[in-house]
Amino acid sequence: MTVSRILGLGTYPIRKPIHGGQRRVTAFKEFYDRHGIAYTYICLYNGAHYGTSDVGPHDRPFDPSQIEPWLANLFGDVLSGQQAATDPATFQHFSQIMDRLEPDALQLEQPFMWPLAKRLRQLSGRRKSRLIYSSHNVETPLKRAILLSCGVGQELRNSICSQIEDIEVEIAREADLIVCVSESDAEYYRCELKSSSPVVVVRNGTDRPERCASPSPPDALSRFENRPYLMTVGSAHIPNIEGLCHYVIKDGVFFVPPVPSFVICGGIANSIYHRSEYQCYQAANSRRVQFFADLTDPELAAIKQGCHGVFLPIRDGGGTNLKTAEALALGKWVVATSTAMRGFETFLRTDGVVIADTPSDFRQAMRHVLERPPLELNAASRGARDALYWDRCFDDSTLPKVFDAVQRQTPEPELSRALR
Repeated sequence: MTVSRILGLGTYPIRKPIHGGQRRVTAFKEFYDRHGIAYTYICLYNGAHYGTSDVGPHDRPFDPSQIEPWLANLFGDVLSGQQAATDPATFQHFSQIMDRLEPDALQLEQPFMWPLAKRLRQLSGRRKSRLIYSSHNVETPLKRAILLSCGVGQELRNSICSQIEDIEVEIAREADLIVCVSESDAEYYRCELKSSSPVVVVRNGTDRPERCASPSPPDALSRFENRPYLMTVGSAHIPNIEGLCHYVIKDGVFFVPPVPSFVICGGIANSIYHRSEYQCYQAANSRRVQFFADLTDPELAAIKQGCHGVFLPIRDGGGTNLKTAEALALGKWVVATSTAMRGFETFLRTDGVVIADTPSDFRQAMRHVLERPPLELNAASRGARDALYWDRCFDDSTLPKVFDAVQRQTPEPELSRALR
């Protein structure tokens, strides 16, 4: 059986790709387009996070009416898969799309829509689609850490994580192909979950700069008066917030002079501004930090283009980070934790990368980088960073061989050899 049509299932829309999950799904779609495979993605999304302009025509909102809003934010992804599979109207919506598209394969973007995918594949009279699991990270330990940091009680925490773990185990057994982001995640699926499925690593990447609109700096950037600044960008994902507070914000941003020095962009900006760690020294911190919560792509491109460097205070979390690929591709100074460099170990000793794993070392590194001249990369260093772009991440992996073998209806032993 060849694969010419794939239906992707997830818990967030990709019409306006901003956060890492959205960008990875979009890159998958572009990969399939290049290989002549029609990829249609649909989701059940949290309406509190996305407006009508963010979603596609077949995306449906998740109904969180039966639980507290803060709980919906923490494990709405788990509940989305359950609703999609059990609510009659929601299931009918997705089932009709399945019948209309007749996909050769279903692709799960993260594990949460497995209850829906499982039911769709089990319907009597329907040709059973192949299953591709697109793993963005190992979800169970990440969700456990998030719930613990938010004060969720042990009984509820264990219940949620057990559900996710059961789903991941079942997917690892049922999937025809697993695509993950790092070798460590691949080993987890092969060794811990005992998956016999082919496992392919496609690293996280970033968009090529020529795809961005012409840079247009936001007005507030003028307060820097051409002084060097370090920037970071991220969503209001709890590990992002906790890492930035731990390494940079806690106890005040007093390790640099009281002049604008740092830019914090994206959904994380409002979250950090309202945290007690920031508000405790709000007046002093605000002399050094500029927030940009709402940015157009050209404005963000201008901030990146004009920065002296990027800081990546990533403390924990799973998978690998798109922010790291973006930072390295810029060709500017990068101050990062070892965790931030997970999956990008080949760049640990490259020009301009400074690794710091304690708050004091991280702050000292930020200060020292601000005092250094702009980074100048040689041709070899710039050439090596070309591998960070999405097209290279896919094309340099074994995934093209897998689909070429499938399209040729290659026998299983030869398919296994193609993955080596």
